[in-house]
Amino acid sequence: MIISYLARIVLLLPELSSGETDRLAEIAADQAKEEQFIDYAQPFLERHTTFRPYGSKPRHYDPIIEHPIPPNPQPTGPCQVINETSRKDLLTKLFGETYDKNNLPSANSTEVIVELTVQSITEISEFSSSFKADVWFSQIWRDPRLDFSGQNYCIKNISLAAHKLPTMWSPNVCFVNSKKVEIHASPSQNILLLIFPNGTVWLNFRVSLIGPCKLDLTYFPMDRQSCNLVFESYSYNTAEVRIVWRDWEPVSIPDPDSKNLPDFELVEFKHLNATLVYTAGLWDQLEVQFTFRRLYGYYVLQAYMPTYLSVFISWIAFWIDTKALPARITLGVSSLMALTFQFGNIVKNLPRVSYVKALDIWMFGCVGFIFLSLVELAVVGFADKLDAKRRRHNRSFGRCKEQMMMRSDSEQQWLSRLSGQQRPQNSETSTDNTNHTVQINDGNGHLRRRKSEEKRQKLLLQMEHPMFVNGEKIDEISAKLFPLLFTAFNIFYWFYYIGMSGGFFSK
Repeated sequence: MIISYLARIVLLLPELSSGETDRLAEIAADQAKEEQFIDYAQPFLERHTTFRPYGSKPRHYDPIIEHPIPPNPQPTGPCQVINETSRKDLLTKLFGETYDKNNLPSANSTEVIVELTVQSITEISEFSSSFKADVWFSQIWRDPRLDFSGQNYCIKNISLAAHKLPTMWSPNVCFVNSKKVEIHASPSQNILLLIFPNGTVWLNFRVSLIGPCKLDLTYFPMDRQSCNLVFESYSYNTAEVRIVWRDWEPVSIPDPDSKNLPDFELVEFKHLNATLVYTAGLWDQLEVQFTFRRLYGYYVLQAYMPTYLSVFISWIAFWIDTKALPARITLGVSSLMALTFQFGNIVKNLPRVSYVKALDIWMFGCVGFIFLSLVELAVVGFADKLDAKRRRHNRSFGRCKEQMMMRSDSEQQWLSRLSGQQRPQNSETSTDNTNHTVQINDGNGHLRRRKSEEKRQKLLLQMEHPMFVNGEKIDEISAKLFPLLFTAFNIFYWFYYIGMSGGFFSK
């Protein structure tokens, strides 16, 4: 009474009745219980929030908070220290004759929380369209039959060995699309099995798995590959088990270095959920998708740079003398063979797909430029051949022209003597079937001739000054045209495929 009176004076509180005083005492007792419970749960939270590999964010999962209404009343008074005997008795009580692993934990559907932590991704194979990874896979559910909160033991959870798992009910959540799954054994199986006082079960596996990838090499080597893992309860449909992702960070990759592979980089991962219809009913399905971007630096050094050199070497033939055909042919053929060999080394490490890849476009383009350089060499050789033939023809016609000029002078003298004996006519013509000559008298005693040889002379004049393109002119044009076309091909190729790789265009 004295303490109550002093408190009322100091705090200036109104006078309380006996019922109100009892109510305040109950509230204080409840607060004391909550403080005792916080002290009781703090080691559990500290222990499980520190269970995070590679400095990941703390796991704030609290099975007591997830299931705040325990079936048994909270114990009062100090907890009982558990020893070997009491622990054995507790396990015998929990997994006694009354516990049946074939029965579900409750009449309603049991909610199973799924969480995935990726430890490392070691390999992505184009041949098998798969990826290899080491993961921690957790399943969390509540089984009221395993509730021992009413025993008031000084224990935060019970850790069980892996051999105890076959004697318990489990939702049997598995990877339904995996090609191979193995539980790590170092030396024993890496299985974490915890039972909390309120009956929450935490089952964690450390597994090495091989999952499928949706292989698409259209933009190789500037491509992106998508790999996925699918979770389902293999034994129970939605009427008995509902599987859901954890509310916070359902998929995590604690180690940033595990996102980088020698030839790939993990750029995105996301989780999905769906409900599928099977013959046996509805099944919950969880999916996690990983998107990888290929690091094409290796192919730049091993594929693109050698092809650049091969194409450039083939252009050296444009600056070599057109008469040095063996040297020019050797350059073109050697460049073509080197490019073909390089292309074969790269293709043999890829699956035999039936569509055209970005690297195929590049190789075909470079082969086309080298092939056109060889065609240009053939055109140059043909032009030089025609030029040599024309020169020989000009020399022979030059000798014939001199003979014809000497012959025409003698014929003119003979015709002039013959014209003096003829009778003057205004217009007289005579035709010589042998020389095809037409004579016309212009009235002054002079004759004009029209011969078929005049056409020959005109043809000779045209052949003295022809309009033609020789091999040197063709090389001069090719030395400018080929680099210009190759530059345009490079601009289009790199702009398009790097843009597709970076997501600038819709795929």
